[in-house]
Amino acid sequence: DEPTAMLDPNGRREVIRTVRELNRQKGITVILITHYMEEVINADRIIVMDEGEIVMEGTPEEIFSRVEELVRYRLDVPQVTELAYRLRKKGVPLSPCVLTVDEFVKELTEVYRAGKEG
Repeated sequence: DEPTAMLDPNGRREVIRTVRELNRQKGITVILITHYMEEVINADRIIVMDEGEIVMEGTPEEIFSRVEELVRYRLDVPQVTELAYRLRKKGVPLSPCVLTVDEFVKELTEVYRAGKEG
Protein backbone atom coordinates (compact mmCIF):
# COMPACT_ATOMS: atom_id res chain seq x y z
CA ASP A 1 0.00 0.00 0.00
CA GLU A 2 1.62 3.22 -1.24
CA PRO A 3 5.25 2.00 -1.05
CA THR A 4 6.56 5.36 -2.27
CA ALA A 5 4.46 7.66 -0.08
CA MET A 6 7.27 8.95 2.15
CA LEU A 7 10.03 8.95 -0.46
CA ASP A 8 11.56 11.82 -2.38
CA PRO A 9 11.16 11.78 -6.20
CA ASN A 10 14.45 9.89 -6.72
CA GLY A 11 13.47 7.27 -4.15
CA ARG A 12 10.03 6.87 -5.77
CA ARG A 13 11.62 6.38 -9.21
CA GLU A 14 14.01 3.76 -7.81
CA VAL A 15 11.21 1.78 -6.14
CA ILE A 16 9.09 1.85 -9.31
CA ARG A 17 12.10 0.85 -11.43
CA THR A 18 12.79 -2.10 -9.12
CA VAL A 19 9.14 -3.18 -9.16
CA ARG A 20 9.07 -3.01 -12.99
CA GLU A 21 12.28 -5.02 -13.16
CA LEU A 22 10.79 -7.73 -10.91
CA ASN A 23 7.71 -7.84 -13.09
CA ARG A 24 9.64 -8.12 -16.36
CA GLN A 25 12.47 -10.42 -15.29
CA LYS A 26 10.64 -12.70 -12.88
CA GLY A 27 7.10 -12.49 -14.24
CA ILE A 28 5.83 -11.41 -10.84
CA THR A 29 2.41 -9.76 -10.82
CA VAL A 30 2.52 -6.47 -8.93
CA ILE A 31 -0.46 -4.67 -7.48
CA LEU A 32 0.56 -1.11 -6.71
CA ILE A 33 -1.65 1.16 -4.65
CA THR A 34 -0.70 4.80 -5.10
CA HIS A 35 -1.96 8.35 -5.40
CA TYR A 36 1.00 9.31 -7.62
CA MET A 37 -0.39 8.92 -11.11
CA GLU A 38 3.04 9.29 -12.74
CA GLU A 39 3.89 5.95 -11.14
CA VAL A 40 1.24 4.07 -13.09
CA ILE A 41 1.72 5.33 -16.65
CA ASN A 42 3.67 2.17 -17.51
CA ALA A 43 1.19 -0.22 -15.91
CA ASP A 44 -0.54 -2.89 -17.98
CA ARG A 45 -3.85 -2.09 -16.33
CA ILE A 46 -5.16 0.56 -13.95
CA ILE A 47 -8.12 0.29 -11.61
CA VAL A 48 -9.48 3.47 -10.02
CA MET A 49 -11.53 2.99 -6.88
CA ASP A 50 -13.75 5.38 -4.98
CA GLU A 51 -15.17 4.44 -1.59
CA GLY A 52 -14.41 0.76 -2.21
CA GLU A 53 -16.04 0.64 -5.64
CA ILE A 54 -14.30 0.25 -9.00
CA VAL A 55 -15.18 3.39 -10.96
CA MET A 56 -12.70 3.15 -13.85
CA GLU A 57 -10.64 0.34 -15.33
CA GLY A 58 -8.38 0.13 -18.36
CA THR A 59 -4.98 0.80 -19.85
CA PRO A 60 -3.10 3.96 -18.91
CA GLU A 61 -4.16 5.49 -22.24
CA GLU A 62 -7.83 4.69 -21.58
CA ILE A 63 -7.73 5.99 -18.02
CA PHE A 64 -5.72 9.16 -18.56
CA SER A 65 -7.77 10.20 -21.57
CA ARG A 66 -10.58 10.79 -19.02
CA VAL A 67 -8.99 13.80 -17.32
CA GLU A 68 -12.21 15.45 -16.12
CA GLU A 69 -13.42 12.22 -14.54
CA LEU A 70 -10.10 11.69 -12.75
CA VAL A 71 -10.27 15.23 -11.38
CA ARG A 72 -13.81 14.53 -10.09
CA TYR A 73 -12.31 11.64 -8.10
CA ARG A 74 -9.66 14.04 -6.74
CA LEU A 75 -6.84 12.29 -8.55
CA ASP A 76 -3.91 14.10 -10.04
CA VAL A 77 -3.14 13.62 -13.70
CA PRO A 78 0.47 13.49 -14.91
CA GLN A 79 1.51 17.10 -15.58
CA VAL A 80 2.26 16.52 -19.25
CA THR A 81 -1.13 14.81 -19.71
CA GLU A 82 -2.90 17.76 -18.11
CA LEU A 83 -0.96 20.25 -20.25
CA ALA A 84 -1.88 18.35 -23.44
CA TYR A 85 -5.51 18.19 -22.27
CA ARG A 86 -5.64 21.96 -21.70
CA LEU A 87 -4.06 22.66 -25.09
CA ARG A 88 -6.54 20.28 -26.75
CA LYS A 89 -9.41 22.20 -25.12
CA LYS A 90 -7.95 25.37 -26.68
CA GLY A 91 -8.02 23.74 -30.12
CA VAL A 92 -4.52 22.32 -30.48
CA PRO A 93 -4.91 18.98 -32.29
CA LEU A 94 -3.18 16.62 -29.86
CA SER A 95 -4.16 13.00 -29.26
CA PRO A 96 -6.57 12.24 -26.40
CA CYS A 97 -3.88 10.86 -24.13
CA VAL A 98 -0.30 12.05 -23.95
CA LEU A 99 1.54 10.27 -21.13
CA THR A 100 5.19 11.27 -21.48
CA VAL A 101 7.20 14.38 -22.25
CA ASP A 102 8.66 12.61 -25.30
CA GLU A 103 5.16 11.92 -26.68
CA PHE A 104 4.18 15.53 -26.00
CA VAL A 105 7.22 16.97 -27.77
CA LYS A 106 6.71 14.64 -30.74
CA GLU A 107 3.04 15.57 -31.12
CA LEU A 108 3.62 19.29 -30.63
CA THR A 109 6.43 19.20 -33.21
CA GLU A 110 4.08 17.50 -35.69
CA VAL A 111 1.39 20.13 -35.04
CA TYR A 112 3.95 22.91 -35.53
CA ARG A 113 5.24 21.40 -38.79
CA ALA A 114 1.72 20.86 -40.11
CA GLY A 115 0.94 24.50 -39.33
CA LYS A 116 4.01 25.75 -41.15
CA GLU A 117 3.27 23.59 -44.18
CA GLY A 118 -0.43 24.34 -44.24
